[in-house]
Amino acid sequence: MKLTRIFIASALILGGIEAQAQLTLGGHFYGEDAFRYSQSKVIGSARMQGMGGSYTALGADAGNASSNPAGLGFYNRSELSITPIFNSINASSLYAGSTSKANTSNANIGQLGLVMNSGGSGTRKKRSSFAVTYSKQVNLLTNFNYAGQNNRSSMGNYFTEKANSLNVSAKTLDDEFDKNTATAYYPEGMYYWTYMIDPDSKNDTKYTTAETSLPVNQTGNNSSTGNQSQWNLAYGVNYDDKTYIGFNLGFVRLNYENLNNYSEQFPKGKVFNGFDYREDLTSNGSGIHLGVGGIFRVSDNISLGANITSPSWITVNEVFNSSISIKTTFFKPDYSEVRTRENEFSYKITTPLKASGGATFFLPEKKGFITADAEYVAYTGMSIKYASYDNNGYITGFDKVTKEDNRIKNTYKDAVNLKAGAEYRIDNIRLRLGAKYMPDPYKQKIDNLNRSQMIFSGGVGYRSAKFFVDLAGVFNTFKTAFTPYELANTANYASANITNNQKSFVISVGTFF
Repeated sequence: MKLTRIFIASALILGGIEAQAQLTLGGHFYGEDAFRYSQSKVIGSARMQGMGGSYTALGADAGNASSNPAGLGFYNRSELSITPIFNSINASSLYAGSTSKANTSNANIGQLGLVMNSGGSGTRKKRSSFAVTYSKQVNLLTNFNYAGQNNRSSMGNYFTEKANSLNVSAKTLDDEFDKNTATAYYPEGMYYWTYMIDPDSKNDTKYTTAETSLPVNQTGNNSSTGNQSQWNLAYGVNYDDKTYIGFNLGFVRLNYENLNNYSEQFPKGKVFNGFDYREDLTSNGSGIHLGVGGIFRVSDNISLGANITSPSWITVNEVFNSSISIKTTFFKPDYSEVRTRENEFSYKITTPLKASGGATFFLPEKKGFITADAEYVAYTGMSIKYASYDNNGYITGFDKVTKEDNRIKNTYKDAVNLKAGAEYRIDNIRLRLGAKYMPDPYKQKIDNLNRSQMIFSGGVGYRSAKFFVDLAGVFNTFKTAFTPYELANTANYASANITNNQKSFVISVGTFF
């Protein structure tokens, strides 16, 4: 079964895989995906996370392989380490005047590191190290509920507006429906065959909303799992115990799953008692990036560092499913549940270029240090390319999408994240504190929210000649918003404003050899 080329093209132009956990009239904005997969917070070993992720002018940590590879030049022995991490998030949502709460957690490996140290050669090269590491760069864990009574609209109104915007006839929706499996080729057919929309008697390319009663009791749950991780090959070298230079090559892996469940109940319903709408989006991708960095010891007490990481070029493959189940006592439907065919789509994203500069002041008598970084993130440089397909559905290439890139530049702005940390030493014990400030990366406030974030961390460690153990906690409160569906009249739909309290507990264990 295939629709006309015009219908297929219009569906792709309006977003490729429609909806993606938020029903928008203008189609899905893939710049949101590029941003989601790019916003790292505090990452690395427990040592680095305990100091707010401030690492540009510090060395001798496996996390240097992905942050500033010049820091590998500080090693004078080899190391093997592992960093498990436990994440939890509690979310409180305000929707249509009602508050809902949810929580979730997971555990995974935040970092693995093998650093192989070797002696120098000649008179200037003192030491060098080669590292192979695995690290989680972006945690995609979310979970929130929302519920409220809407006196202005139903999701059914969105279904109607969307169908009307595509100018698709009821006959086309009939022809493209598989009656044996109750599967629609496109979402508009799903709306039609669950009786959510009715064709206009005078024009079968226009539709009306079947259930128009108000108010509507609306509830939803949205949850995500996954991460953006990378394997790093890195090399750092020490010249004269003053100049440190490093390079890295990162192999990026991306996995993400979003489950969106939404329900409506009609207390005064004349066609439906209610319905359930469900979406399942799975994304997987891979890519590559390069990095180079340097650290210079100005004196015994001061080090300066700089690092630049290229954008990651990532190819993403998505699989999207959606379905509607109706509940009615007013008639006997042919199908109580209709789903869309499994929709696959591929695209490429270019993540932001990142550049960092930092300084470290070492306390006298090796009592510890204070360090600070500024990290520039070029969000406006993100870019999207859609896959192009031949008549058999095979990918023939990827095409630049100017409208997506322009929307990225109009939505986001470049940001400078600030990080600071400190470590104090008492014999073999290390005490650490840190903080990171991430300014709002949006050009304009969306849903009237300030999306800046302030992250606090702390930790403790023990080091001997043979092994080390580090513990850290990272605490972050930030605001987001979620809009279940949009309408042409912005006054007729609502967004859930969400306050997220995120906590991470990290432990690193390693041995020297």
